[in-house]
Amino acid sequence: MMTVDISPFDLDEASEADLRGQYDLAIAAFAVDRPDAPKPDYDTFVGRLRAIPPGVSRQRFWVARREGRMVGIGITQVSRSENDNNIVVDVRVLPELRRQGIGTALLRRALSESPPEGCELVVGRGVTAGGDGEPWIRALGFTVVQRVTLQVLGVREAGPALWEVPVPAGHRLERWTGAAPDDLVESYARARGAIHDAPTGDSSYRHPHWSVLRVRQAEDDARRRGVEHRTVVVVHEASDAVVGLTELEIFPGMPGTAVQQDTVVVPGHRGHGLGRTVKAAMMRWLLAERPEIDLVVTNVDASNDYMTRVNQQLGYVTTRTMLTAEAALGALESRLGAAGGDHDIP
Repeated sequence: MMTVDISPFDLDEASEADLRGQYDLAIAAFAVDRPDAPKPDYDTFVGRLRAIPPGVSRQRFWVARREGRMVGIGITQVSRSENDNNIVVDVRVLPELRRQGIGTALLRRALSESPPEGCELVVGRGVTAGGDGEPWIRALGFTVVQRVTLQVLGVREAGPALWEVPVPAGHRLERWTGAAPDDLVESYARARGAIHDAPTGDSSYRHPHWSVLRVRQAEDDARRRGVEHRTVVVVHEASDAVVGLTELEIFPGMPGTAVQQDTVVVPGHRGHGLGRTVKAAMMRWLLAERPEIDLVVTNVDASNDYMTRVNQQLGYVTTRTMLTAEAALGALESRLGAAGGDHDIP
């Protein structure tokens, strides 16, 4: 059996050939695991690799090579604040070389690199339900804790008529890119806190506790990462308070794609279509200023029928179900150590 060599991978120092190897590997893996997903071009893919997601304090890469060929990649992300007790992992292996222990070897190596102090949980996200990854994570002892629906909005296919949604009487829309206005930031922070009502299955994920300071820190973080962060809010005119909001981000190196983030309506103001109102307004604004955007993507908890339906009304199409799985770090390390050779676990 040919040896697999696993080594750290530094994106900043990577050669063009190595980045191409990453791209070729990902495209081959996505063709099997995400056949419904649009194929990113090379520049977009590299941009996604370099874009550190919000809430992540550290991201590391490992690659597996066989006779010099890149055959697998492992990514770990350490979370901040409320979720700093977990480490998120993502493992990809060339389809024709799966079930030979390469993914398990990558995971073993990644977890051997000194997880942060206090880390107790390993989290895998974005595993396609029914795909090759599901039996692999179950064999490793992971527990599926959440099912997530991926929805995609093809801007050219949907058409602007879907986004002509009126603002309910007694309300007005406000919008900004970057920092929230000083006169709205306090009620905006309170409104963001309503995300705690959003379903997350049995996941241990904890939503942030939003305050004005936390909002300003998040804005600074997005600015440092070069992320274009857009916000649309609906203000209740009688109280002059933010009662609904939606957020969208455009990452560096991904000029044609936008990522729809949180949408929230505060208790007491639900049932009036405010979620659809702000999301439709976001789309009108986005396409007026960024006509090059042709794809908007978002994730919704599979049990959140209301938000799934709102997205469908705006032109989103459900493409697949993804799994979030968790395992106790100590138990997983023991299992990986006890497995010994790379072929004892699929």
